[in-house]
Amino acid sequence: MRQPRHAAEAPVGTATRHARRSERCAESKEHLQSWWALTVCLLGVAASAIVMGTGHWRRGAMVFAASVVMAGILRVVLPEQCAGLLAVRARWIDSVLLLGLGAVMVVVILTR
Repeated sequence: MRQPRHAAEAPVGTATRHARRSERCAESKEHLQSWWALTVCLLGVAASAIVMGTGHWRRGAMVFAASVVMAGILRVVLPEQCAGLLAVRARWIDSVLLLGLGAVMVVVILTR
């Protein structure tokens, strides 16, 4: 027969509570370190939306394409732990797709 979960747990003292809090803090810092690459790319996308909103469609599209290319370069350079949500598939697949999509967008933008 299984014991209730609360009966199996030992009482938590302040030292254990502080240790857990510091572990959570360290985990959250690691988590934030893996988000910076995606955040930079999304800031580029937001900047492209602002530029497009001012009526400069081609410039805004070029900023968007640069954001995609930057995401591809970051995916090539960064290790798995730092790539965060840029790491969806294998490194080479993510890199080829992002760099290829960015290159196609640049070609389409530059050729009327």
